[in-house]
Amino acid sequence: MTRVIYREDNPNSHLANTQRITPVTVIETPPIILYGIRAYKMTPYGMKILKDVKTNSPSRFFKRRIRYPEVEDLDDQIDELRDVIAEAVEIRAIIHTQPDLTGIASKTPETFEIKIGGASNDAIVDWAVDRLGQELQIEDFTKPGQFIDVIGITKGYGFSGTVKRHGHTKLPRKTKDGTRRVGSIGPWVPARLRWSIPRYGQYGYFRRTEYNKRVMKVGVEGSEVTPSGGFVKYGLVKNRYVLLKGSVPGPKKRMIVLREGMRAGDKAVRQPNLSFVSQRSQR
Repeated sequence: MTRVIYREDNPNSHLANTQRITPVTVIETPPIILYGIRAYKMTPYGMKILKDVKTNSPSRFFKRRIRYPEVEDLDDQIDELRDVIAEAVEIRAIIHTQPDLTGIASKTPETFEIKIGGASNDAIVDWAVDRLGQELQIEDFTKPGQFIDVIGITKGYGFSGTVKRHGHTKLPRKTKDGTRRVGSIGPWVPARLRWSIPRYGQYGYFRRTEYNKRVMKVGVEGSEVTPSGGFVKYGLVKNRYVLLKGSVPGPKKRMIVLREGMRAGDKAVRQPNLSFVSQRSQR
């Protein structure tokens, strides 16, 4: 994280048109590669795969790290997809990341599906075919001022007790069998443990979604935000980046998924007016 100075552009704020300092999260966003198209059909048992189209030329690290079979001619695959596209109820892009472009140790790409929206199935297929095997940049997805959702895995703390995990009050000093525990875990009748009783167990390493994170800046040169000596426990930002107002779940070097804000509603998109981005050394 770092901090920026910007001019408050919310006309309803009592600090409107004043300079404000706010913390921001720097997320490095190397390009992703769209290497496949997947169409789904609806069956009595739910959605099933209707047809896959995959390019034979993903990135070199993808073929090196992940088992990737030889596929048939790409034009034949596209023609077969167009023949059955009327049956499709959903079309998704199959993409993979490129962690080798960053400074983190991992070289194994992550692969997942992203639903493609559009007016018709034909228009969606045309859009995906034009970009098959190509890189998608962060500016293709969002722009400054928009509100997006952040999906990540929180920091894990392992096996924890009830005080740390649920935050209940400790028992008095002379309590038998310990103080960092629950006094009663339920009545005799009904003779079962209710879900609302605090219990020990896994704490952290949960999948969490944070809504409506404002995009403060979408940049091309990582040197614009990298502090002197690099970010602690991360290093240098070598690719495009995005500045999000506030924090995001999870530790450094963990993958973050960004999506269009589901609860953004009619929030006005105003271009943030940044006057300063801190590059002070963190060491």
